[in-house]
Amino acid sequence: MKQESSGVFVGTFKVPDFKGADMEITYYEAKDAASSAVEYYDTATVVSNTGSISLDRNVYPVPFTAGDLHDGADNGDVNNEAGTVTAWVTVTDVDETNDTLTTGSTSADGTIVAKIDSTTCFTAGSISATSASGTSAAELGPLSEVDIGSSSYEVSLSITESLICDGNATLSVNSGDVLQVSYKDTADDAGVTSTQFDSATFDLRTGTLSVDKDVYVLGSDMVVTLTDADLNLDASSAESYAMSLIEWDSSANSSVLLNAGNFVNNPSSIEETGSDTGVFQTVTTIPELYVTGSNAPDFGEAVTLTYVDVGISGENNVEDDTLDVEAYFSISNFGALVELDKAVYGWTDTVYVTITSPDHNNNMLLRKQSAHPHFQFRHQPEMERCVRLLVANTS
Repeated sequence: MKQESSGVFVGTFKVPDFKGADMEITYYEAKDAASSAVEYYDTATVVSNTGSISLDRNVYPVPFTAGDLHDGADNGDVNNEAGTVTAWVTVTDVDETNDTLTTGSTSADGTIVAKIDSTTCFTAGSISATSASGTSAAELGPLSEVDIGSSSYEVSLSITESLICDGNATLSVNSGDVLQVSYKDTADDAGVTSTQFDSATFDLRTGTLSVDKDVYVLGSDMVVTLTDADLNLDASSAESYAMSLIEWDSSANSSVLLNAGNFVNNPSSIEETGSDTGVFQTVTTIPELYVTGSNAPDFGEAVTLTYVDVGISGENNVEDDTLDVEAYFSISNFGALVELDKAVYGWTDTVYVTITSPDHNNNMLLRKQSAHPHFQFRHQPEMERCVRLLVANTS
């Protein structure tokens, strides 16, 4: 009974698996208002829905191994970041209501399949996961629901440069290869089995390197921006790479990496600006005194920053060819202006000297003492040094 003394009764039962059929409910009334035995009916249709499968990107970078990246001086086997590409597969099927999705009740391979150029390299949907062997692809196991009650389930593929796939095949992933995923829906809109697909490609894209200004004062901050979709390995997270990817070249030092010398980087690595942007940034403080050792940059000096791109558009694989991607700027050389506060002084006067020097506008309150005991100056953020010179009575 739904509510005490209401005369309303409620029962529940599991809907049978007769997709596309009409379901009829009959209530047999033994005695109606006329004391007659009658039957009451209600009907509904048992329906199913076609599921879908999707990849999180249309284009994926070509995977690479640790050591494939070159540093800014074009040395290989130096940077140890591994280039495993993560592809996220999402299956949405409102017929599924559990918190995980399996496509069978045994340990057999799931019916969700990922192929690279027609070769099966992953399956998913089994009751448990198994690693790739010499004769079969990896089984990824059940898919996890993205949000409770969403009927959307996801699993990730870890795609390395070389994969063990079905048929004892070791597959090398190249630019232009196609990744295809499929989901076998046993009950679509028509109540029959159908297979849904999605696909993406692997591609290499040439990067760019830039800085935020054309001219910098010694000791100032420089925003370094590296844009390279080949380094965006996982769309769900932000990656970071060592500053050795970038080289400084100037008269002060023709080749020093930004993770060495007197460079200070904040953050210490070059980090992606967000998930799935492919844009990487850091802030580097230009050394005020020495780049390395006693090699001091000069005013007006030209500087070249270099990133060696090992994945160039049009090539098949990483390291098939390389390209020096460069950014340019110079150290400021604005000169200086010296001014006295008077044209004529008495022998006991205090003399104020103002030096206007934009080259020292580095926003550092660094106090320095000269060799003369009565001569002091301070770096000022308003681009001036104010010097107070006391003229002593020597009589």
